[in-house]
Order: sequence, then C-alpha cells, then structure tokens
Amino acid sequence: MRVTVLGAGYMGSAMAKVAAQRGHAVTLWGTWLDNALLDVVLEGKPHPRLGLALTDLRLCRAEELPEALCNAELVIHAVSSEGAVAVMTRAAPYLPDVPVLSVTKGFLANADGQMDRIDRVIPEVLGRAVRFVHAAGPAKAVEIARGVLTLMVFAGADAIACRDALAGGNLRVAVTDDIAGAEIASALKNAYATGLGLWDGLGHVSGAHNARAACFAQSIHEMCQLACAGGGRAETIYGAAGVGDLHVTAAAGRNRAFGERVGKGKPARDVAAEMLASGELTEGYAAIATAWRFAREHHVDRLPLLEVLHQVVWEDVAASEALARLDLL
Repeated sequence: MRVTVLGAGYMGSAMAKVAAQRGHAVTLWGTWLDNALLDVVLEGKPHPRLGLALTDLRLCRAEELPEALCNAELVIHAVSSEGAVAVMTRAAPYLPDVPVLSVTKGFLANADGQMDRIDRVIPEVLGRAVRFVHAAGPAKAVEIARGVLTLMVFAGADAIACRDALAGGNLRVAVTDDIAGAEIASALKNAYATGLGLWDGLGHVSGAHNARAACFAQSIHEMCQLACAGGGRAETIYGAAGVGDLHVTAAAGRNRAFGERVGKGKPARDVAAEMLASGELTEGYAAIATAWRFAREHHVDRLPLLEVLHQVVWEDVAASEALARLDLL
C-alpha cells in the first residue's frame, strides 16, 4: 500500500516508521515548518525529536505536496491542529478519495465561529467530503517509534481499513464508530493533563497525590459530560481514548510540565512563551481556552475543574487560590 504522512514532527514521523514496518511504501511530507527536521534526516542522521533513524521512507519537502500525495492509498494527517486548515487547504487539489487517518488533537472554529471537531471543520473548509478516521488513545510518539506496546483507538467509517493497514507487532488497535467521543476526548485530554500538572507544582515539596487523584476522577467526569454534549458516548471516555490517554499525558510530557511550572507560581503566558521558544509545543495552553468555549457553546455548566483551569491559565488567578475553592463532582 502507498501511504503518505503529512507532517514530519513527532507523531507523523513515528507513524511513518510504523507504516514502513508494516511493509508499505511510505512518503513522509514535511510542512514549511519542518525543513530543519528534514535536513537532518536527509543527511542520514537520526530524527532530531525522535532520536531514531528514519529508513525506507521517501522524504518530501513542503513544495513537493502534489508529488507526495500522488497515488496515495492511505493518508495519515499528523499536522498540529493550528496548521490543519492551512495544510489541508493546500492538499485539497491533490488529495485522493482515500481514508485520512488523523492523529491531530484539538478543536477548530467552524464557519459559525464555534468550536467543533476537526473531522467536521476540514470538509466544511474544503467544500468536499474527507474520509476522516480519528486515532485516539495513549500513544506517545517516541514509544510507538521504539516499538513499545501501545493501544490506539481508530474511530470512523474507515477505521477497520486503517487498523488492517497499520496494526501489528507492538501496536494494537481497537476500532469504534464513536468518532465524536474519540475526537472530543483527544481534544480535552491536554487541557485536563495540564490541570493535573498544577498539583505537581503545588505539591513539589511534600506531595499532593491525593488531590491529583481526586482531580483525575473529576477530569473523567467532566470529559464525559462534554463528550456526550457533543454527540459522543461515555463508554469512549472510560476506555483507552479517554482514561488511557489522560493517564499517559498526565504522567509525562509537555502539557504536564507546563501545568507544573504554572503550579509553582509562574504566569501561564510566560511559561507558554518560554516553552515555545525552546521548541516545546504546549497544546494544553490553547486546549483549556478551546475546551472552555466548547463547554459554553454546548451549555455544559457544571464543570468546576475546567472553570478553575481557565481561571488559572487565562485569567491570571493564582493556582493555590483557585484550587483551594475547587468543588469536586
């Protein structure tokens, strides 16, 4: 099978490596922001972020998008949510009618200016159907690339075809028709993982494990409310797409680290700017804002933890002050 991966960052490169291991002919296309990454890989050196060599792949730069998509039988969309519209708009004239497996997580603004799922916004922007399948679940890119046991959940009409193309070895894939629940879970988990990181900052001296665990349970409760309001099912949140992904994101990674630094008393905007300057994308910063908008637009009012997160990250309320008055469940 001919597989084209859009986006040469962490996840795109990891999924390209998986596809190559499954025996497919893989093209890895980098956006205009990925040139430095591709330069290193083209020199035969390990990928700067994954720390692994990318062999048996065809590499394409931004201007080679038509060639990258030519005759593709499966497209893996691994561009950040912020770049999804720009990339897919450029890709539209060359995009074949094949499944598009999206590992991108987040909400986008639809034509009415409201927060919506990526699988709904992109077809609206392009003015054509796109066969989106969303890839959810606890799947850190570096571990996928290194062959660590990983369970992903593919959601959508073409989920089985995508599973059959990519599952194998240490990558296990479950399928569901609940693309709404899976995509909303993915959009929310970075926001709530940031919140759990706040406790790591507040309790860095003597610990705050009880509080962190309580807020993990609260996070799942609120994610269920939001997923159901958006047309998803609670069972999806209670599985790998929700509980599993929140667990791994809150255990390690940039969003947890972002929350920890804010919990120690530094303004969120300053932490986000510092992390961006050092090449660390902090999805949780924007995810809290978009999740709050999604909640308001869907009239979900009883979300005490998300409300506190929004106060701390976007309204400059001290984390210790906001979390002290948190009303759980």
